[in-house]
Amino acid sequence: MTKLIQWQEIGNSRVILRLDLNVPLKDNTVESDFRISKSLPVITELLSRNNQLIILSHLGRPSVEKPEPSLSLRVVCEHLSKMLHEPIKFVDQITDQITFGEYKIIMFENMRFFKGEVDNDPELAKVISSHGDFFVFDAFGVSHRQESSTTGLMNFLDYAAGPLIQSEVSAAKNILEDPKKPLCTIISGAKISTKISLIETFSNKADYLILGGGLLNTYLHCKEFEVGNSLIERDLQQEVVDFFESDNAKKIIMPIDLVCSSDVTLDNPKIKNISMLQSSDKVLDIGTRSIERYADIIKKCSTVFWNGPLGYVEKKPYDKGTESIINVLADSNCFSVIGGGDTVSVIENMGVEDKISYISTGGGALLKYIEGKDLTVIKKLGL
Repeated sequence: MTKLIQWQEIGNSRVILRLDLNVPLKDNTVESDFRISKSLPVITELLSRNNQLIILSHLGRPSVEKPEPSLSLRVVCEHLSKMLHEPIKFVDQITDQITFGEYKIIMFENMRFFKGEVDNDPELAKVISSHGDFFVFDAFGVSHRQESSTTGLMNFLDYAAGPLIQSEVSAAKNILEDPKKPLCTIISGAKISTKISLIETFSNKADYLILGGGLLNTYLHCKEFEVGNSLIERDLQQEVVDFFESDNAKKIIMPIDLVCSSDVTLDNPKIKNISMLQSSDKVLDIGTRSIERYADIIKKCSTVFWNGPLGYVEKKPYDKGTESIINVLADSNCFSVIGGGDTVSVIENMGVEDKISYISTGGGALLKYIEGKDLTVIKKLGL
């Protein structure tokens, strides 16, 4: 029978370490190493205790039948090796015989290249476990998935929660259980139906709700504002309609103006009052006066949770609203938690990571945890 242990107590052993190194790649190079850098502390500490490490991770959603070379972890392995100043042995096949040789670290190929991983095949987990003495899980981004390299290995080795996942859960609990008031929640995305559970959870706790992207457009459409060709969700679930009619919906802060374009190329942006939008307009960001309204609210809040950018940040100048509010957060004294890859990328590009209280590595997992979903990995880790 396996048991939960403390990762700091592991020494002179072979440690199988599950990380979340699912990072964006471009032109066969790592485009953002945010998640890699967040995994460095557990690696360096375990090495300092004379352990040998076998690192597991996934990258993207490859087909097992035909693994995509572009989703190989080899590039990530090389990048991590440079960051650690430590050679890493890359192993592209999981077999019964694995040798470290002169290496302290081995990294296996993308776990989702292997048949049985996503199905939580115990035979795959058993083969992997045969190479280690202990299992340390430090991949919050996949803590909502039951796979061979997550919960599967816990059935064969004594296991521990790494420092990153502990800090992730702690930050989420700070937001959920006893947030300092006032609390402002910023939620964006394409479809409100995918975020309604999150919105409802925070609507009971937050003092202010700010919506962005398709969520905002859909809300304005339901309030009978013209949103033109903007991204909206037309076939609304009943629970979304019910929420819009609830008292908690009154917490939603209405924008004053929006940035839109009627060009197919999305050029020639114009700032318009929300009552002046036309059928040919496409909403792409919040306007100057809306930025000021949101900034005034955030400045008086003690806690801010943010998921998803406020505009079409992939194309300038539609990143102005998101960048402006990030700067407000960076200059404030509030406890701020950011979750969601696109928002994190903007923060990285602005170089203000150190001015945000906590930036989560696990977008989907964080949202499921906040929504109160049963995360088996978190439960097994006693967090």
